[in-house]
Amino acid sequence: MNAYESLQQRSREIALYNSAASALTWDLEIYMPPKAGPYRAEQLSQLAGLAHRLGTASEVGGWIKQCEDKLPACADEEETALRAANVREWRRDYDRATKLPQRLVEDLAKTTSLAREAWVQARRESNFAAFAPWLEKILSLVREQAQSWGYADCAYDALLEGYEPGVRVADLVPVFADLQKQLSPLLPQLEKITAAVDSALIEGDYPVAGQQALNRRVAEAMGFDFGAGRIDTTVHPFCTELGPHDCRLTTRYNERDFTGSLFGIMHEAGHGLYSQGLLPEHYGTPMGTYLSLGIHESQSRLWENQVGRSRTFWAHWYPVACEQFPGLAALPLDEFWLAVNRVKPSHIRVEADEATYNLHIILRFEIEQRLVSGALAVADLPAAWNARFEEIFQIPVPDDARGCLQDTHWAMGAIGYFPTYTLGTLNAAQLFSAALRQVPGLDADLQKAEYKRLLAWLQEKIHRPARRYSPAELMTLATGEPTRATYFMDYLKSKYGL
Repeated sequence: MNAYESLQQRSREIALYNSAASALTWDLEIYMPPKAGPYRAEQLSQLAGLAHRLGTASEVGGWIKQCEDKLPACADEEETALRAANVREWRRDYDRATKLPQRLVEDLAKTTSLAREAWVQARRESNFAAFAPWLEKILSLVREQAQSWGYADCAYDALLEGYEPGVRVADLVPVFADLQKQLSPLLPQLEKITAAVDSALIEGDYPVAGQQALNRRVAEAMGFDFGAGRIDTTVHPFCTELGPHDCRLTTRYNERDFTGSLFGIMHEAGHGLYSQGLLPEHYGTPMGTYLSLGIHESQSRLWENQVGRSRTFWAHWYPVACEQFPGLAALPLDEFWLAVNRVKPSHIRVEADEATYNLHIILRFEIEQRLVSGALAVADLPAAWNARFEEIFQIPVPDDARGCLQDTHWAMGAIGYFPTYTLGTLNAAQLFSAALRQVPGLDADLQKAEYKRLLAWLQEKIHRPARRYSPAELMTLATGEPTRATYFMDYLKSKYGL
């Protein structure tokens, strides 16, 4: 084999081990009995260490250097470009991975596996003190990660790079500040408009089996392939890819309100469609891998919000929901639509309306930077969270479960992830606007609940390019310009007739 073929083989070998780890993690979240946690942590630690050793071996660096010096000849121009992109991304991954000690990789995998169960129990009991020691350990490890990777301005930049390549705190601060500045005067208007209908009117009797049937029907209409995926129940909704034809969605259920699980599935199915839209023949290489979490979240937010919370969507799906839940029919469609789009400060991020959602992200972005820098001690986190939350949302935090314990990300060691939700929200609005301009008749398709052409456009513009371009380049190619907040603000104003 030449150097490129050797890299390709090693990359796919690593992907097999990583997908095995993903399967074990999925099982940990869904079915694993609590007492199995310590052994599962050992399994995940071993797999993480094995993948790290394979990816950082000296021969890998040699193969990359050979390809950089002279890429093996290929008659097809497009294939040559794809190979060059793979080599560039292999170099990025290799340089980043080789800076991490083997012991650190294994420790982080083991610690986060054990921390997950501690978080579930602490959240259930609304007891932050029970999770605090685990968060201390995780912060110590991610700080070591940041130091190993290196950074110019702040340690948080090194962590952010793993989720959104090329983006730094200095880039996000003005974007988030401008977004908050534009949202602040708009929120009272949106609250007034949507308060015309009491959102409590949605509350009713929605058996889980009925919710599952509706969720699956909607996900299938979106284009999610259940021959290559499934839906399960968990504490915190997520989507994970276990292989080129194995994508798992999860949600949680409230028998008093079916919309939470539905929007959760539309969100996770958006992630799933991205995974299913990657070309399977490239699986295990950068050209078969998602680009960034800001791009990944754009897919979930677009399907959840621009599609799922639209008046057009419910004009078709409300009668279907009423068939599943006959008691819902007493509420007129227009009142239902206003109720599910109620803009009102709330405690839980994943249940927040799309207008206030980004304020939840701004809070976490601020808190995470202080935790990583050490400016905020773990013991002081609940008080700091509660004070800042009340300052932003003007409502008190009643307990830890609805405060700093609500998200699973810190137990996963995913510190630096949260900002990508807002980047994804902005990208989603911009991409949806571009799709409506570029796909003739798309609006008419959406009115008939036909989503094939929207999905095809997303596959062409976002999914199949994989890691060929940077996030900014991909957004520019798809929409004509890099990410801008204008499209999201225009979308909100148009939606509510402002």
